[in-house]
Amino acid sequence: MRGSRSEELRNKSETVDMMDGMEYAAVAIILCRNRLVIEKRSSTRNDPWSGQFSLPGGHYAKGDKILRETAIRETLEETGIDLKKNSEYQGHFGPFTPQNRKNLEVYAYVFEIPEPQQLRSSEESEYLLWVELSELLLSEGNYGRSFKIKNGIIWGLTERIIERFLELYDLNPE
Repeated sequence: MRGSRSEELRNKSETVDMMDGMEYAAVAIILCRNRLVIEKRSSTRNDPWSGQFSLPGGHYAKGDKILRETAIRETLEETGIDLKKNSEYQGHFGPFTPQNRKNLEVYAYVFEIPEPQQLRSSEESEYLLWVELSELLLSEGNYGRSFKIKNGIIWGLTERIIERFLELYDLNPE
């Protein structure tokens, strides 16, 4: 996975100046042998991203010292992967703001694991899957820019985060 800019991201400060009235979240890009973890979110009434493909992650909790801890905690809850024990932290980037939540900033944290692990879905996920980076085919369509994968379409915020990741690590499959 070693991209030419990974050192630049690793040295970036992890301090986020959290402002009143704003919400913060973190997602994990979990890499193993040119694959990353994607989740199909469960369809629920109160989730604005219900039924969409996403990266493991969630909202910052007061017990999290930094947003990287949010990504680690949420990944364990949603996938069963313990990034504290079994990963090499590569760096982070962001923020990203969803179109439907202008008061939310999302940061992406990149982790590499040496061996693929069994994924364990939570009630937040319909299912989880490992997606080959070469399978991420960028296109334009009804959802704007999106990645078509065997299981469906990755669009919106998740598409923007993955596209930026591929650019930063010089892994763009186009």
